[in-house]
Amino acid sequence: MSRIINIKGDILIQNIQIAQDTLDELDLDIKIENNHFIFNQYDAWDMINSKDKESEIKKVEELYQEKFSIYLEQLEQEEQIRIAKEKEAIRETKYQQIVQNAKKQGYKVKKEKREDNSIKLVLQRRF
Repeated sequence: MSRIINIKGDILIQNIQIAQDTLDELDLDIKIENNHFIFNQYDAWDMINSKDKESEIKKVEELYQEKFSIYLEQLEQEEQIRIAKEKEAIRETKYQQIVQNAKKQGYKVKKEKREDNSIKLVLQRRF
């Protein structure tokens, strides 16, 4: 007896490239359709066990989730580095502005301390 087996995965795919890499790695006859893993095949001789295909899809989804979580962690680290660089640039700009304003008002920098991501200045009035 022939039939068409349709099995749809539960996970919504958020990164198609990672999903495709996962499928390529496992080399299964599962496809991506509408951001889900899909097994859709004609079974002419009842040779395909749908339980096996469900377990294959679960395995693909688990591997995809692992790879996607690693991808998200990398994005988070890159974002933290970018934010730290932006903060440092803003801090340096403010430092330059403060020193320039102090010089215009007749002060000079007597002492400078940089620690704990902060800048401490001691200004001395010129006579």
